[in-house]
Amino acid sequence: MTNTNGHGAKKAVLYARVSTDEQAKSGYSIPEQLRELRVYAVREGYRVVEEVVDDGHSGATRIGPACGV
Repeated sequence: MTNTNGHGAKKAVLYARVSTDEQAKSGYSIPEQLRELRVYAVREGYRVVEEVVDDGHSGATRIGPACGV
């Protein structure tokens, strides 16, 4: 698919995250988010190049994947 600006297909990285168990239980689970993001990407003509999943470590603490802990 060619973009109207002549630079080829639009690319997207999908990012899904839940920060609490309650979020996951109330309809915002990672699989549900990814499903919706994929539908959006197809509808808008994006080519998904990567899917990133954040398993819910809080940004308020220094413990988690970004800190190497």
